[in-house]
Amino acid sequence: MSEDARALIVGGGVAAVSAALWLHDFGVPFDWVDARGEVGGMLLRVNNRIGNFPGTEWAHGRELASALRAQVSKHDLRPETATLVKLHPAPDAPNTALRADFEGLPSRHYEAVALATGSRYRTLGVPGEAEGLGRYVSQSAMADAERFAGREVAVVGGGDAALENALRLASFDCRVHLLMRSAPRARESFLEDARQNPSVTLWPTPAEVTRITPVDEGCELSLEGGDPPETLRVAALFVRIGIAPLLPDVPGLKLDARGFVHTDAGCRTGLTGVFAIGDIRHTPLRSVATASGDGALAARLIATDLGYL
Repeated sequence: MSEDARALIVGGGVAAVSAALWLHDFGVPFDWVDARGEVGGMLLRVNNRIGNFPGTEWAHGRELASALRAQVSKHDLRPETATLVKLHPAPDAPNTALRADFEGLPSRHYEAVALATGSRYRTLGVPGEAEGLGRYVSQSAMADAERFAGREVAVVGGGDAALENALRLASFDCRVHLLMRSAPRARESFLEDARQNPSVTLWPTPAEVTRITPVDEGCELSLEGGDPPETLRVAALFVRIGIAPLLPDVPGLKLDARGFVHTDAGCRTGLTGVFAIGDIRHTPLRSVATASGDGALAARLIATDLGYL
């Protein structure tokens, strides 16, 4: 880390990379950390094609992550391996507003911090789920559809990702049970495709998985919502119920009902010097494009606040 750093970027995804490139261009001295010390973030778990960013496309997230690593390396930039545990005001430190406490490293002080800590896939939190993850519980049909081709599977979720997973599994000759815990939120075109697909069965809503029990060649799902409760035996359960933000302890940070950070249009959180960018931010769209824009905008405002522009 640099003794001259006035700003801190936390994270390794698109938003963090964008902020790092822009701060570098603006001449702002900064530290950059990531819990794994690598560029990629959530991209490393994106198995589908990324084709809606203007001017280029990538076969999957790992390909984009590789391109980002090459880009930042040209400027001799990379995140150091460090986990931010807590971020809080530091009124006792001259000319700085924030104290950053790291796991295994000394605390440091900064005038501005861009949080780009990313997200994780939400889990059901039911008995048997954690034990089955990677075996008969999956979070991505893009990654695992071929492994379960021609078998009976279930998908839980009612958003776009769940419907896309169901349709992909059906394309691999799977018999798919779509379990929605509430009214569907997916695009109507996805829902109509699922309704018209003879390999996809939409269970009555709500269909709640309460337990996952291993059985020979798969698992048995305990379901509530019907009367009486039912069980369903499948080769695999695909859990696609959205994402949750990964956040350090930041006292006073305002969150929405799902845990995402409220910001203004400039990605300011309301805490002096603290910006939230990328997947952790409360926004109607999370994408490569919006994450890139968040990072650039936050960097511009940080550079302005610190007197570099």
